[in-house]
Amino acid sequence: MPRLYSRTDGGRRAWDSQDGLVPLDCRRVLGFVGHDTAPRDIREKLGWSEAAVDEILKELEEGGLLKSVETGPQESARDEAAQQNLREDLDFTGPLSADDLRAAREKK
Repeated sequence: MPRLYSRTDGGRRAWDSQDGLVPLDCRRVLGFVGHDTAPRDIREKLGWSEAAVDEILKELEEGGLLKSVETGPQESARDEAAQQNLREDLDFTGPLSADDLRAAREKK
C-alpha cells in the first residue's frame, strides 16, 4: 500500500539544526518531507531511485524523525488525479494567441 510521510518534532529539529549526526542523504530527504508527502514526490525532486528513497524513508521512520500513514488505493488514485490537475493548471508552456493576451489584459 502507498504511504504518506510527515516529519515528527524530532525530524523538524534535526532539519532545522542541520544536525551532523543525521547523514547528509537523510537530511536531504527530510528537507523534502512536509505534511503527507508521497515518496514519488521526493524521488522526482531528488532524481533518486525508488529503492534509495524508500530505504532512507524507512531509516528515518525507524529513527523517529518521520511518521507515515498508509493510504488506500482509492486515496492514492484520487491524490494522483489531483496532482495531475495541478500540473496542468500550472503549465504555462503552451502557446498564447493574441486573443488570449488581449483577454488577460482586459481582465485587469
